[in-house]
Amino acid sequence: MAHISPFRRLVVVVTDSDVMGPAAARALSDLAGARDVDIAVSPAGNPANDEYREVVKRGLRFLDLVAPEDRFTLLTVDSLDAVRDAVRDAVLGVAQDQKTVLSLLVVDHAAHRYRMTSPDELNERLCAISRELGETVEFEPSPYTVHVYTDADVESFYSVEHFTPRWKPAEEWVVPADIACAFVDSVQLRSNSRLRPAMKPSTIADAIAGFLTARAGSTWGLHYYTGSGVATFIDDIEQRAIAGGNPVVRGPSEHSLACSALARYTLDGAPFAIVATSGMHEEFRGTLANHVAVRTKGFIICCDSRTDQWHPFQGTIHQTEDSRPSLLARGFPVVHIPRSDDIPRGLAEAFEAYSADRGPVMVIAPRDVLQTTLDLDRPTAAGATAEPMVEAVRTPEVERLAELLNSERRRLLCQVGPLGDTAKELLYELAHRAGIGLADSVAQPGTVTRHHDGRTVEEFIGTLSMYGYSARVHEYLYRDGRLRPGDEQSVMFLGTQIPQIDTPFSESQLRQLAPIQITEREVDRAPFTGLGIVADIEGVLRALLDRLEVDPEVLAYRRDAMASTTDSDGDVISLLPVLPMTTNYFFRRLRGVLDGIIREHDYRYVGVYDIGRAGLSAVNSLPRTGPCVSGWYGRGLMGDGLMALPGILTRREENVISFTGDGAAAMTPDIVPTLVQQIAVDREPFRRNLSIFRFVNGSHSVIRTYRESVKPSAVSGQTGVLTFTPEDYERRYGGLTVRHRRIAGFDDVPFTEQLREPGTINLYSVLVGHNNEGDGLSRFSSLGWQRDELSPKALAMAGVPVSAQQSAPAQPSDPAS
Repeated sequence: MAHISPFRRLVVVVTDSDVMGPAAARALSDLAGARDVDIAVSPAGNPANDEYREVVKRGLRFLDLVAPEDRFTLLTVDSLDAVRDAVRDAVLGVAQDQKTVLSLLVVDHAAHRYRMTSPDELNERLCAISRELGETVEFEPSPYTVHVYTDADVESFYSVEHFTPRWKPAEEWVVPADIACAFVDSVQLRSNSRLRPAMKPSTIADAIAGFLTARAGSTWGLHYYTGSGVATFIDDIEQRAIAGGNPVVRGPSEHSLACSALARYTLDGAPFAIVATSGMHEEFRGTLANHVAVRTKGFIICCDSRTDQWHPFQGTIHQTEDSRPSLLARGFPVVHIPRSDDIPRGLAEAFEAYSADRGPVMVIAPRDVLQTTLDLDRPTAAGATAEPMVEAVRTPEVERLAELLNSERRRLLCQVGPLGDTAKELLYELAHRAGIGLADSVAQPGTVTRHHDGRTVEEFIGTLSMYGYSARVHEYLYRDGRLRPGDEQSVMFLGTQIPQIDTPFSESQLRQLAPIQITEREVDRAPFTGLGIVADIEGVLRALLDRLEVDPEVLAYRRDAMASTTDSDGDVISLLPVLPMTTNYFFRRLRGVLDGIIREHDYRYVGVYDIGRAGLSAVNSLPRTGPCVSGWYGRGLMGDGLMALPGILTRREENVISFTGDGAAAMTPDIVPTLVQQIAVDREPFRRNLSIFRFVNGSHSVIRTYRESVKPSAVSGQTGVLTFTPEDYERRYGGLTVRHRRIAGFDDVPFTEQLREPGTINLYSVLVGHNNEGDGLSRFSSLGWQRDELSPKALAMAGVPVSAQQSAPAQPSDPAS
């Protein structure tokens, strides 16, 4: 075999020691055989080692057949900056028909000992060397062409180097043997490059990225979890995302991708493209159902096998299985593109489904279809224009509601679902002028808040839900432990389907209340609604404000009703610093911290509430400053809050506080490595503060509370969770600080400072004991003896006669008096 023209193959060693150069000289001289070789340093001694001799023997066998006339050259320099000049000097006088290739660059220098999580600077320097050499010498940095020796780093691993990392081996002979292997690998890779023609971008990746860009610009996010079936597709769509300035949001699982996409859509209205490999659509868990309920906008692209493959690995659409009916049963569009010829039809169907507002669109296609390149017209930007100004809605139902607001002497409470900024401003104005109490819910916390644009919202009275509802809301709606009748109050639900999780009322109570509901879809109208309005919410609010002329006496009555309710610390156990702490005590203290920094420092944050007692207590007890994310929404999946954090942090200019119990945390992967990767390694900056509170009490507390309400002694392994808490630590990853603190007492940590510290992830393991008191765990929590007022219903249940109740003081006596 003969080359058309032989190659000049260079090995360059960058070193500040006298070991690496001779080792490379040993390897290159042994691999040269009868070839011309230029080596300026004396080779190290020949290793008397069978393994080394076998490497050289096999390397020569390959090189003698593939590169018999090539010339080998070894250069040693003392810095990366010297590589360009050394290489250029070495090729002076080389025949023009002889190509020069930098086959292997070995770096063993104290100035280039990098951390495994921070290779970017070295990657960029290697790319710069490639540019500097230009067409003079062929050099493409890769794990095949560059070896870098660094210090052993066992604390963390992350492999995105454009080189192969090496630690010093225990035995000296390994270094020349490794260099010999790497050199022959590089030669073979270069020889095989002719078999890898340049690939054009995937048609489907290009079309979906273009479609989303036309509608959302740089806002839409790319979420992916790699697999062999989608790796090339991901490369293509990621290049489009990076070029367009769109965020790339990672996660430790496909489930996390779905959580992140849902959170970004909920908080920011950001569409998405999620990419997962064959069979992994089942890994999105019930979060997919939550996407459908929210009617998120985006594409979920899943690889699958060809339909004619015989029992394919991970395939879900073939001769004995078809997963599409189960997907379609969930109520969102599914588009199958089995062949390349179907791409125009499939894309048109997917884009039409996206615009139909039925939730995310799942696109399923085999790998070869996902990689296909066709010439298609770009999708039009139809629908990308600004929406027209919303007009006021005029219907008989709106007229009836306006009359009620203006003249009926009754308490009004409005539970609020997600609203756009304009609609929210209209609602705050309506509530203030009409005397409407406002409440959010455990499933949609922060839709309305006590603090808004630097002022206190007097109409906000708390949270209304099946679990985790505020004592003040209960006091507003109930009298003597019983729900006030329908002629004394009206409960309104704005922009919500009134799901079971959002109310503490029984079905009979709901029918008795006959609530007012304003929603935008007929399918969301509840069967127990008394006055239902199906229309654009912003238009309805405008119409109500246009017609608002509230009777002054009616307005005064409503304001007095709201003023008659007071915030409460709830159960007296929250006053006691017992150890382990109670959640009641911890959240009472944390509420004081948040109230202070909100008022004094204009602190703003996004709350993230996982399923469990900790999440309920946080929703019920703490002030919020804006829309939040709750795992209690929809399917109520434990751990969804933690798994959503990568998406929540993406382009977030607010602090984030996450609340989860040890039960929920135990059901999910560790999210911290993904967050560090995203912020410190992938350079998706998060300049604010993330604080993750993990409450450790060794049990599934809500279920345990339910069991113990039925049978007080019902304690068993059914609700036990074995949890380990690491020692305190503090680590730096570039400009990011990650610290863990184990908290036994509230004052163990200076929360006022740490919650506001930028560029920081706080991981708090809060050690608490289990109890069943307060925090709106159920309707019966209002009956506890520890409450501010003793409920007559509680006394009746305890067997106290009505006469004795009437003679008892309404308030407990002051022990200090």
